[in-house]
Amino acid sequence: MKNKKIFISAGETSGDIHGSNLIRQLYKKDPSVKVYGLGRNRMVEAGLHCIHDMSSRSVMWLQTLKKIPELRGILSDCKRFFDEEKPELVILIDYAGFNFYLAKAAKKRGIPVMYYISPQLWAHGPWRVKKLKKLVDKMVVIYPFEEAFFASEGIPVRHVGHPLFDELNARSIDEDFVEKMKDGENKTVVSLLPGSRKQEIRRLLPILLETATTIHKNIPSVKFLLSCSNKRNLELIDSITKSYTSANNNKGLSIEIVTEKISEMIKASSLCISSSGTIVLEIAFYHVPMVICYRISPFSYFIAKPFMNTPYISLVNRIAEKTVVPEMLMYRDEYKWLASRTMELLLNEETRQICIDGLKKVKSIVGAPGASAKAADEALGLI
Repeated sequence: MKNKKIFISAGETSGDIHGSNLIRQLYKKDPSVKVYGLGRNRMVEAGLHCIHDMSSRSVMWLQTLKKIPELRGILSDCKRFFDEEKPELVILIDYAGFNFYLAKAAKKRGIPVMYYISPQLWAHGPWRVKKLKKLVDKMVVIYPFEEAFFASEGIPVRHVGHPLFDELNARSIDEDFVEKMKDGENKTVVSLLPGSRKQEIRRLLPILLETATTIHKNIPSVKFLLSCSNKRNLELIDSITKSYTSANNNKGLSIEIVTEKISEMIKASSLCISSSGTIVLEIAFYHVPMVICYRISPFSYFIAKPFMNTPYISLVNRIAEKTVVPEMLMYRDEYKWLASRTMELLLNEETRQICIDGLKKVKSIVGAPGASAKAADEALGLI
């Protein structure tokens, strides 16, 4: 029996997670499939025949310019693969800038293209939808509002749900570890989640540390946890944290870095202060109140602001279509705002409960499992 060759491209950490779940479902549903492409360790573990490891190729904003020669070489290798191996389908996962070039190369060669976990054109860059329409045969989207958005543009689309919840519903939680991090039944635990990219961490972590200092002065009993979702970033996170505490002589302020079991850390938390990303959906899954922020340079802020097509920067508020959790896109170090919103959610029981109820509603909208299986069905249906 001839193997059906599928090419998958994912550049981000979250894309690697979702790509790995999709690959497992493809192999489960059709053992004759063979999956090649671009990914990271999780996709390789799931059975990806990896052409290039994308672990160090996650870039943002102007940082992309530094990676252009490297990415051009990867693109050339992918085109060569298309020409020599002639895959039956190309699946693109997020990573818009680079994946658009791959889509163009695939379409030029008559290879069907499925975009799974689409770029957030509904939030910024809606003018790119016309370009996307020419490049893809099917959009497979993870948020309910995306289906209406792409359908209105005449693009074939199906909403399958968010694959993150496949993993969260199946994941076993170490409850002993949760209790250990709580350090007592009534302990107030605030977790800081600065993101998974080095650029994010450098910009946001100092603000989160300043916020923690302000909270500690007002609520000395708070215990702070700091996530390091990628061990490659541990040295950077540890360095920034030690440098800050040393420079500010923060007596009594203790911040524990958590490198594994981030789900347990979130579940142990009374509140999370988080970068705006997919992680906020995991926080919502556990009904933990949060304050969301994202820090960019003043130049990037004023360039990007006119093109933002949504009033919300967080997925939680976008899904709810209202402000469930406080959020801010900042170009200054707004740690006073962060500390104020955090303390309000910690100390005001009514405000806190309204937030929790809103998060339960968000989970009811997007939290059902089965997305990866449905996406695999869509992929195999295009072959």
